[in-house]
Amino acid sequence: MSSLKDSEIKKASYWLSQVFVIIATIVGVFLAANQGYKLAVEFENNIAVKESYYLQKSLQYELEDNVLVVKSYIESIKGGDPSAKKAPLNLSTLVLENMKYSPITLSTPPEILRATQKFYRDVNEWYDKTSTSTVAVSFGSGKLQAAIEAIEKEIDGLKANTEQLKRQVEKAGMVL
Repeated sequence: MSSLKDSEIKKASYWLSQVFVIIATIVGVFLAANQGYKLAVEFENNIAVKESYYLQKSLQYELEDNVLVVKSYIESIKGGDPSAKKAPLNLSTLVLENMKYSPITLSTPPEILRATQKFYRDVNEWYDKTSTSTVAVSFGSGKLQAAIEAIEKEIDGLKANTEQLKRQVEKAGMVL
């Protein structure tokens, strides 16, 4: 029996089959690893899109709330009450402040980030000038209204962008 095994080992067909087994194993491991890598990258990309959706949606809600605050302020100062223009303008900036620390922030379209910065800068500037009577209430409220109109256009763009992100996440089979 031992001599039968020895003669089998000496045959070329035995060694050829062993070489094919080794090659098949290497190719199989490579293909499995490659597919696993592709799935991992796709999963990470989908997670990034999902996080971007949440960040941008939060920014959208914060801007919408702040627009209402500024509109309310404009209405109160147009009423003619001199103390109304000195009332504090309490804008929410939680999302905007925390965006500084998020790596996902820069996935937000740059025109939206720029418009957001401009909105806060303009509102603060014209609130300060109006509340200190540096400019007339009618002029200051007009500038505040212009800032509102500009950001509302960008909010519409932000809504469209978040809808696109939402569809992308849902297409990947993830739940928001």
